[in-house]
Amino acid sequence: MTIEVRRTRPDELRVASDAFRTALLFAPSSDDDWAKPSLVASFEGFMSISAWDDALCVGHAGAFPFVTSVPGGVRLATAGVSRVGVRQTHTRRGVLTSAMHQLLREAAGAGMVLASLRASEAVIYQRFGFAVAGDTCDIEIDRRAGARVTAPVAQGTIRILDRAETLGTIAELHERVGFDRPGAIGRPLWMHERYLDDALGFEKAAHVIVHTNIDGVDDGWAQYSLEWLESSVDHVGGKCTIDDVWGATPAVELALWKFILDLDLIDVVHAGERPLDDAVRFGLSNQRHYLSRRRSDEQWLRLLDVDAALSARSYNSSSAVVTVAVSDALFPANCGTWEISSAGARRSNVTANDADLVTTINGVSAAYLGGTAWRDLWVGGVLHQQRAGALGDADVLFASRPLPRCGTFF
Repeated sequence: MTIEVRRTRPDELRVASDAFRTALLFAPSSDDDWAKPSLVASFEGFMSISAWDDALCVGHAGAFPFVTSVPGGVRLATAGVSRVGVRQTHTRRGVLTSAMHQLLREAAGAGMVLASLRASEAVIYQRFGFAVAGDTCDIEIDRRAGARVTAPVAQGTIRILDRAETLGTIAELHERVGFDRPGAIGRPLWMHERYLDDALGFEKAAHVIVHTNIDGVDDGWAQYSLEWLESSVDHVGGKCTIDDVWGATPAVELALWKFILDLDLIDVVHAGERPLDDAVRFGLSNQRHYLSRRRSDEQWLRLLDVDAALSARSYNSSSAVVTVAVSDALFPANCGTWEISSAGARRSNVTANDADLVTTINGVSAAYLGGTAWRDLWVGGVLHQQRAGALGDADVLFASRPLPRCGTFF
């Protein structure tokens, strides 16, 4: 029987969502789940593609409409690909390929310049043009070792928000300070509700703090929760888990970190999805107190419109000019050569045979945010260098600091 891949009707969203959950070995969503305003709101504007074997939904792929910050500060329309999966009974039949191709084509047709996702498995999405464009790490700081922030911090004050003011305050503040790095995305209100669920409830010791500068303007925020671990033998101090730290400047971030690390009764602080050039790592008196427990591929990126993407970002000052030839099996318009210099990027009449660098859509997507070096891609066999020195020239032009990070799971 032929499997039909098509847009999901509004009355089918819960069934399609459960098909995805089944594929990822999760339990079906409950009535209580669907009663949550944040879940319902997450489907507003959501692009949903589902696969049907007669009346049975056997697969799903979807995308949220986001904007992503790119080097130089421009924010580009992005398809935040999520809720992707195929029932175990219907794998190896081309269901995922059909759904992903339709999703990406519809996203591009809707004017999305980028597509971004988090990969449950690292071997699936390369064939759809995605590549790792940013890494993060999970970290631990042991206060018992004397870990303290000693670097200069931003002047100002810190307040703990009451529950009633949390959502409105953070939604407005994050829109101003949450695009601090390439790869950062905007958070819609439903996503803030999901992230702040613990702080808005009463079952967990979760708190949200805001930093206010000397001019009285809020310029940073953080969320953390506390867990008290007790032993029958001796006292064990608390564990602090940090879910968010955002600041208009690294000094603001350090002020928030300093407040948390100075809390009494806390032994260990954990934080996930921290950037590799995390401000607090360099702000501690001893960098060995900052322990990287796990490094992960965080953001997978795909350029849906190569010309628009390369033209939108900025490039570093350099006298070099690099021509990059790109091939894309899904979007013929993305096939061509681009001339890139500190002045910007533009299409070139240079053929692939004469281009300095030749790569696929995966290669240019990996390098786009400035966190993955062209040389590393060359080492990995993702591109060919046809002019000696072109790799170094491209790395100078594309490199971005701070390093890219999304900082939001979707």
